[in-house]
Amino acid sequence: MRAPHLDILKRQMDGSFVWIEAASEMHIAEQRISQLASREPGEYFVFDQRTQQIVAKIAKQPMS
Repeated sequence: MRAPHLDILKRQMDGSFVWIEAASEMHIAEQRISQLASREPGEYFVFDQRTQQIVAKIAKQPMS
């Protein structure tokens, strides 16, 4: 098993980020941000610690 190197983050209203959890596989991280966004709308990101880049994101607006 590989060490987790993908951080799952959520952007807060003030623009800062909150760390949610880590993942070691990209497909798992993408599934997770999709799950999180379906439960609680907002912007979720996958950040790769190795490349120091955001490698995925999803944004879901609250229903009005």
